Amino acid sequence: MPDHLHALLAFPPHATMREVWRDWKRYTARTVGVEWERDVFEHRLRDHESLERKARYIRENPVRQGWVATAEEWPWYFEA
Repeated sequence: MPDHLHALLAFPPHATMREVWRDWKRYTARTVGVEWERDVFEHRLRDHESLERKARYIRENPVRQGWVATAEEWPWYFEA
């Protein structure tokens, strides 16, 4: 998405989600010039069903915006 980010991420057990996210935002701001908003909106996924639901939502977002006719047309489409 041009103005926001959707991601499914796993975090190492030795660091908090907040630490990893902060460091990643700092890195991308310095190296690519991304201007991040202060906060992040997150969902913790606790089971496979919620993972599939969120992945489907992310894949279909460009379709809902009218940028492509199918999710597979989006240049960054990825299905694991």
